[in-house]
Amino acid sequence: MRRIQGIEVYDSLAEMAAPAHTAVLSVDIQNDFCHPDGHFARHGKDLSLTTRNLPTMVSFVREAQALGVPVIFIRQITMPGGHADSPAWLRFKTRDGKDPNYTVPGTFGWNFVDGLEPGDNDTVVEKTRPDAFLNTPLDRVLKARGIETVVVLGVNTEGCVESTVRSASYRDYYTVVVEDALGSPSRERHEASLGLYRARYPIHTADEILTVWRGSGQAAL
Repeated sequence: MRRIQGIEVYDSLAEMAAPAHTAVLSVDIQNDFCHPDGHFARHGKDLSLTTRNLPTMVSFVREAQALGVPVIFIRQITMPGGHADSPAWLRFKTRDGKDPNYTVPGTFGWNFVDGLEPGDNDTVVEKTRPDAFLNTPLDRVLKARGIETVVVLGVNTEGCVESTVRSASYRDYYTVVVEDALGSPSRERHEASLGLYRARYPIHTADEILTVWRGSGQAAL
């Protein structure tokens, strides 16, 4: 702990990520963004970085579940008929030439990748924009469970992950990024976002975080 202006502040990873007050945010680890038959791959996106890190994403989430750390599965959706897509958002979604109809509920691309399945201790939060807090119940879910720290991983590093990381920190959550459990179709933008994370937030490998949880004597929520 550190004391800043008379207030005690978590400082070490073990303090920040103690399982009693921590949840994992698993962001958009869905077939349309990660699978070779998904939307990104069909539109020529480079999945090599995502494919390399996907096993770590899956194993990290699964071990968190096994250790009793709650996982909030964030799922991107496009409402059927594009009913949540404004003109400005449609322009954004198609800026690189791809079809705007991805992660439509009930489709293959909307599903989480193989190996990821929400359990009884977990919650699924659906979003229609990159920021997982925007117009969703995520903040209420976290506060209802007494969560002070979020550990964030998923895709895309510079998009939905970064938007959610920033938003979490602005809502007064300790925010930890899982360095080797991120995916992106652009290595350049991925590295740029990693630079921002390192300058602003605690960033640790999956194993460093799991080591804290494995060795913790505290009961998770």
